[in-house]
Amino acid sequence: MKLLTPEDAEFWNPAWYLPQLKIRTKMHGIQRFDLLDHQQLMVAAVQRAYQEQRWLCHVKARQTGSSTFFTGIVYQHITSRKGCWGAILAHKKNTAKNLAEMANRYWRTAPAWLKPDRYGRAIKTLEFPKLESRLDVASVADDEPLRGDTIQVLLATELSSWADEGGDDAWVSARNAVPGDGGLIIAESTPKYEGDQLHAVCLESEQPGSKWLTLFIPWTMISEYRRDPPPGWRPNSLVTEYRDAHPEMTDAHAFWMQTEGLPKCKNKVERFKSEYPISMTDCWFLAENTIYDLGTLRTMMRSIDGGTGLLAENANRVIFEPPKDDHVYVVACDPAGSWSERDHFGVVVLDCTECAVVAEYQGHDNAFAVAKMLAAFGRQYNDAVVIVEANGIGEAVLTHLIDNPNIAYKHTFRRKPSQFRPGAALIPGWWSSEKTKRQAEGDLQVLLADGSLHIPSHRILRQLLSYRGSWGKRARDQSGGHYDLAQAIAIASWGYRRVRSTPWARGQLSEREKSNRAWEKLMKKLGSPSATTSSPYGDHL
Repeated sequence: MKLLTPEDAEFWNPAWYLPQLKIRTKMHGIQRFDLLDHQQLMVAAVQRAYQEQRWLCHVKARQTGSSTFFTGIVYQHITSRKGCWGAILAHKKNTAKNLAEMANRYWRTAPAWLKPDRYGRAIKTLEFPKLESRLDVASVADDEPLRGDTIQVLLATELSSWADEGGDDAWVSARNAVPGDGGLIIAESTPKYEGDQLHAVCLESEQPGSKWLTLFIPWTMISEYRRDPPPGWRPNSLVTEYRDAHPEMTDAHAFWMQTEGLPKCKNKVERFKSEYPISMTDCWFLAENTIYDLGTLRTMMRSIDGGTGLLAENANRVIFEPPKDDHVYVVACDPAGSWSERDHFGVVVLDCTECAVVAEYQGHDNAFAVAKMLAAFGRQYNDAVVIVEANGIGEAVLTHLIDNPNIAYKHTFRRKPSQFRPGAALIPGWWSSEKTKRQAEGDLQVLLADGSLHIPSHRILRQLLSYRGSWGKRARDQSGGHYDLAQAIAIASWGYRRVRSTPWARGQLSEREKSNRAWEKLMKKLGSPSATTSSPYGDHL
């Protein structure tokens, strides 16, 4: 085996480095750190965070080995980089003690060529004088655990419980200790309740340009949570009802859930959903009063990347498919609710020939810039019909889109005038009323229910999953903005049904074709290592 150094890019691949260390396993004592199948997803997430210089948030089920995995990542940085200070912060002192023992075990059992000299033998502090680096392990309940230091690498474990143990300011203080440029934060936790600090980070990760990347691993992807049932076994009513809502479950999953998972949660399904989430919706979102079918939306989410979030994009503008000759497109725009920067424009480009979302935009800009972007989308996608909600700010966008000589897009949707103005000219824009909103929501539901519509966007799907018919009330979503993309896709569905040049259900992809396309996209991206040949972290040993 080639002995790599921190100057080699492959050295920073967790799939290569972590097996050099040893861990205490549940059954076999001290063993080499051989990665489990689901931990390969953690490898992919860490590599993406390195390549894009982002922070990582991991939403997990119980006992997935994530704390062991990420403690190894922090240990690697501290023992391989000069002048690197790191911290592992837990929610409880006992958890901090266990993680400190784990870090010490990594040092004791590491091969000599990966084992720098250390100063002292303090359990909760590993200090390496030749590197001028150190690792502190503490709990948020300690007095000033970071002592005002600047930290290059931080692991925040069980973040959902931090507010209960250390107060609301614990997470703020920890984040402020890590520089935005060059610093790395890994936050991991089992979800507790809607609005907790982990939930806030997940919502932040969905904002355009966010520093955060979210990784979610459904419990059904973890091999430990499978047990082959004996012949003739039948699930009870609780497991049957749960499995009916999650058809991806196998008999092995169902048997483990009934014999081990549910008993650990006092046979309470809601508690099981929280401790062992199978989708992001089970983490925080309530199923009651949903407007759109949860099963269909969850299936679409899984078809993108297994529901892990590894392929989620957070750029303002995302292109999923380029334009195709002879295809008909609709561009739908839900304008911002105000000129406040927290209010975003939502834009969806819908391929009406294949009934698939091919591009999206979510962000804030002035009316001229948005109109220019809409015209560019329209011209790029075969002179698509552009449908803009005319209410409020939408009127300013329409003025630029039609009358500004630098834009002058002629394929802007125009509605018929009121019945009380017969013979009047067509009016630019789509008028949002209770009637047209419900029509748009109904049209979207029809496309979802009959399997026609393909949505490859995490952002759109997450907004639809948490949408409770708030459009008419202009209520804000959980990130503080409106359901911009959820409303834009509803307008696009309305256009799909009613714009004269739009065909109905022509050339649809089958569910198998959609799923195969999404899987190939995931494998292609995860199987493409960084082209860099040098280390991403400056000076080392």
